Amino acid sequence: MTTAPEVIDLARLDDAAFDRLYKERIEPCFVANENDRVSAVATFKQRLLIGGGIGAALAAVGFVIWRQGEIVAVIALMAAIFTWLYAYQPLSRVGQRLKQQYCAAIADAMGATFTIATFAPPAFDRLRGMNLVPSFSRSSFEDLFSGSYKNSAFDLYESHLEQRHTDSKGRTRYTTVFRGQLIRMHFPREFLGVTIVRRDAGVFNVFGGGNANGQKLERVRLVDSRLEKAFEVWGTDQVEARYLLHTVMMERLLELETKLHGKRLRCAFEGGDCLVAVEGGNLFEPGDLFKPLVDPARARRIVNEISGVFGVMDQVLTAQAQRAQ
Repeated sequence: MTTAPEVIDLARLDDAAFDRLYKERIEPCFVANENDRVSAVATFKQRLLIGGGIGAALAAVGFVIWRQGEIVAVIALMAAIFTWLYAYQPLSRVGQRLKQQYCAAIADAMGATFTIATFAPPAFDRLRGMNLVPSFSRSSFEDLFSGSYKNSAFDLYESHLEQRHTDSKGRTRYTTVFRGQLIRMHFPREFLGVTIVRRDAGVFNVFGGGNANGQKLERVRLVDSRLEKAFEVWGTDQVEARYLLHTVMMERLLELETKLHGKRLRCAFEGGDCLVAVEGGNLFEPGDLFKPLVDPARARRIVNEISGVFGVMDQVLTAQAQRAQ
């Protein structure tokens, strides 16, 4: 009779547990793709050499024809960009395949699933409704982790939001207004009110927190002066907000922001959900593919990026358990 594989608690991942996770789940993914990586690097170098030669020849021909340095520089730049993109394609394919494998392995180890692309973004309309993300014209989403932790569901995924701008000549361009991680954590007990947490806005705090569900959001003062300077908190239930946002909880939010390599974290507690938006980079990536894959440090970085979510969930569950029925 086979036993179910151990589910790893990323909120309490000590060195021994990480070593097991790495050896049993992640290292096999690295080993399986190492030969393909080496081959892709060789192809990259070969294509780069050939493309560089072709680019130099085109630049020389351009100089003979036009005798203008600016035109030659443009030709050389375009040739370099095309050559790099073409040369990197095999490495990119290895990276995508590897990412799918190790993210799925990590997700499975913590009792979750992983979807790399083409999914409906969980709770995205509610994140917009709580003003946790800005207005935008087009959007894309990737890297969805979905699962449960101590009977509480969670979704973690990446979002890239862009706003369209049109100049006086009718030319359209897009600028990034948000790139980062969006998180939904659903808890068994609903929150009594609405609590909004934002990075401190300095003098702009005087404009207030607005309204939520027809109720005015009042400023909530934090006990810890250091955290008071880092965050601004608004809520409809002062007592609940203070239960939720004790010192350890706020430190977990800062830790989550750090682990996601992000900034300007904001979140909302409403209904049974904690909704979080963190502006950051493109996470969960394999890293430098020109170096050997088999490296625990590469895996540790990826696992750390995910684990901060569970520290926050732990603290919310603790606060709810301490709240009077």
